[in-house]
Amino acid sequence: METQFVERLTAREIQELMVGKECVLVDTLPPEHFESRHIPGAVNACVYEVAFLSLMEALVPDKETSLVLYGAGEKSQDCVVAADKLGRAGYHCVSIFPGGLGEWREENRPLAGSAPDTVEAAHPPLLLASRLYSLIPEESEIQWTGRNANSSHTGSLALSRGTLDARGELAGKFVIDMNSLRNFDLQGDALHSVLEGHLHSDDFFFTTLFPEARFETSLIRIVEKGEVSRPNAMMQGALSLRGISNEIAFPVHIRNLDEKRIVIVGNLDFDRTQWGIIYGASRFFQYLGYHTVFDFISVDFRLVLAEVFSS
Repeated sequence: METQFVERLTAREIQELMVGKECVLVDTLPPEHFESRHIPGAVNACVYEVAFLSLMEALVPDKETSLVLYGAGEKSQDCVVAADKLGRAGYHCVSIFPGGLGEWREENRPLAGSAPDTVEAAHPPLLLASRLYSLIPEESEIQWTGRNANSSHTGSLALSRGTLDARGELAGKFVIDMNSLRNFDLQGDALHSVLEGHLHSDDFFFTTLFPEARFETSLIRIVEKGEVSRPNAMMQGALSLRGISNEIAFPVHIRNLDEKRIVIVGNLDFDRTQWGIIYGASRFFQYLGYHTVFDFISVDFRLVLAEVFSS
């Protein structure tokens, strides 16, 4: 069963079916949303849950039962995806109400739940207070990946401090503790300490001479209207590493975690040779053999910051 062939119903048709109890109406949104508002008489099975089909089998074990699925409305694919899943699972009598809660509300039809008259934003917007935000190092992390043709190595770095100043034009400063550099993939192997020592040495990050790396922004541009699952900001600034400073730019997610904390999440690939880290780089050495190391390093980071309140 393909969704394009599934019957699409209107709000009026849904209400008539429910009066006659001719179907099971299924709300496909998360349970906390269902508790707040749903069409009277509906049951709930969240299509975003991995256990969606198991939930449906518990609610409606007879696969010949007539089902009508709905979700948020025309702009959301929730009930469409649910219909596809159920069709592949052997449910034969599936219809959808693509207008969902949006159409139901627009037609002033009644809703049930703990807060039926409220309308929440589908994806809460970023709210930055006009304050200084300070990094929470123990909740923040950097992970790195380096590669060559034969293998890759992964590891971590810790941040020691940082700020995001939202009192006017956004500006950020972050400090990385290079002595915290660790490798993951060789843990338990005899070569683990060899690799970590190599990375700390003058062949790579020379951490005895350059114990810190810094990133200071020159521009943070926020995308006011964008999809919550896509980056909503561009960060540009100077990365100072191993005594060399270069400008870089990359997209990030800046999101609220709660009323007091925000998170900055991003990833980028950067060319280490621009910061004087040339070990294994073929532009600088010949006949490298298995000592070849790709120029680009991948970095994934998560920076958690909390508002700083003046006394």
